[in-house]
Amino acid sequence: MTNMTNIISFQKPGITRITAAFFAAFALCDIGSIHPADIFSVLIFAGMLLLFSPTLTQRLTNIGAASSVLPRHFYPICRLLAVLYTLFYAAAKHAELSGSFDSRIFRLAFLAAAVIGLYFIFFRFCELSMLFLASRQQRRFAQNTLQQPDGACPVPPAISAVHALSRKQKLLCYFGLLFCWLFWFLYQFPGVLTPDSISQFSQATGLIPFSNHHPILHTLLFSLFYHIGFFLTGSINTGIACYVLFQMCTMAAIETYTLSLLARSGASRLWLILSFCFWGLVPFHAIFAVTVWKDILFSGFMLLYLCFLYELLCNPDNRPGIWAGLSLSGFFVCTLRSNGLYIFLFTLPFVLFAFRRTWKKMFAVQVGILLLSLIITGPVYTACHVERASFTESLSIPLQQIACVVSNGRQLSAEQEMLIDDVVDTSLIPEYYNPVISDPIKALVSYNHADAIIRNPSKYFTLWIQLGISYPGDYLQAFIDQTKGYWFPAPAALRTNEGISPNEIGLSWPHLLRGQFPVKISEILLKLPDMLPVYGILWSIGAYFWAVLYFAAYQFLYGQRRFLVLFVPFIGTVLTLLLATPVASDLRYAYPLILAAPFFIALPYCRLQTSRLQK
Repeated sequence: MTNMTNIISFQKPGITRITAAFFAAFALCDIGSIHPADIFSVLIFAGMLLLFSPTLTQRLTNIGAASSVLPRHFYPICRLLAVLYTLFYAAAKHAELSGSFDSRIFRLAFLAAAVIGLYFIFFRFCELSMLFLASRQQRRFAQNTLQQPDGACPVPPAISAVHALSRKQKLLCYFGLLFCWLFWFLYQFPGVLTPDSISQFSQATGLIPFSNHHPILHTLLFSLFYHIGFFLTGSINTGIACYVLFQMCTMAAIETYTLSLLARSGASRLWLILSFCFWGLVPFHAIFAVTVWKDILFSGFMLLYLCFLYELLCNPDNRPGIWAGLSLSGFFVCTLRSNGLYIFLFTLPFVLFAFRRTWKKMFAVQVGILLLSLIITGPVYTACHVERASFTESLSIPLQQIACVVSNGRQLSAEQEMLIDDVVDTSLIPEYYNPVISDPIKALVSYNHADAIIRNPSKYFTLWIQLGISYPGDYLQAFIDQTKGYWFPAPAALRTNEGISPNEIGLSWPHLLRGQFPVKISEILLKLPDMLPVYGILWSIGAYFWAVLYFAAYQFLYGQRRFLVLFVPFIGTVLTLLLATPVASDLRYAYPLILAAPFFIALPYCRLQTSRLQK
């Protein structure tokens, strides 16, 4: 621990503070394209001087007596976060931050000055915000201590019924969420079906063979509820709607359970209300709830899996139902999306480490989940003659990088050009290459000679390495363009869809709610994130990833460190997207982060009351 009075007396001298404010103002003016002669440049500089004022730090640390002591790694963690945020921002915006100079030296100098300013801003934000949250925690803990009779221990059980939602409140939450989504269910009736959904519908109804391009388990779930609805009514639309209702009810149940868990863990009533509003009123949650995609249930079961892990971390001897729920939700995580198994494997060693004192039971459960998932997706699928997904589906990043090199007209050797021509006509690549979506290039490869890659994987791996060594700038730019939506806060390129996409099998959108009024309501609600500051950040994937890093760091500093395992699956989700994402920023691919935001944001804060129990 570090005494805060020593930190305050060691505040930066005036010249250092002015320098930090100058570079911070420089970065903000550069980002906002504000001319140095604009009066706002002076106001921004003045604001930065206030931001770096030692008085601001002192006021935050004096809110609670206990906050005068900082965790040992407080400043290294703040610096690490500042470095990461600066790196992400500079990588995504380097062209805009470099100015409009012709000279490379001037451009690099301009970029360097902006990067220094960004570092100062992010560092100061992390420092002040963590001090503020910590002081709020200490004040809340002090209040709880004062409320204890006769000096009783202020620490309640790890998970208790003291703050639990009543049965009536749970029902209100559950049906309240369904009511909030009702407009979108009626407007999108029978549900949102994109080309991926229509492909699954064709498999579920026997029009085409089963394929593991979309997880078979999800297709079978859709088929089950579709056929129930169709059997009862004879209507295709009712059959689809039957599955959509199942998905809505499942997601509402998972979110209600999460709210109940947060309430039992001491989350404030305000946070519970905000979480309910986030899930119920932010439109993409409702639209996703009525969209026939595997990503929705996958995200829901990942959240449920983390909730069960959380309960077991609080009480490893919990009731059998929690272990059963962990097993079931873990199985769905592994089988409802292609990258789910990799996320589970990435998380597995961290889970076993977190439960190292009672590892035998957890090891058995985790290995059981893994083996069952591998058996079903392996021998069972093979025995059932399930078609495997195209090999090119996993090559989004390498294909985009090679296509970027070709599109930029780089020099290729005769052998390199011949290898590419064996797969696809090289002259077509610039026409199909789209920096933010790999589907055109993957389709070009798939519909030509993708088997050449399968026959000679080592040769094409060598080709990829060679071009990367020759043109690292192109590779880096292609990687940034293809992935930046997941690690840089910006508007999502793909958000939501409407109705039933055009298709050749006769499905059509019946427009249950007719007239212009529902259309205008939908348009306004979906345009609001592009018009309202702060609200728009809720539609940014990168913002949720930054939040994961921030609150994981806060958990490390002020919470129980074994609960850091609950942040690992979100990092694993982003890492799998960095390896093979088909789209630069699609909300559904990062939906596990977004759906679970109320959970992981509250996790370090609501556990204040129990943090001294099990350290």
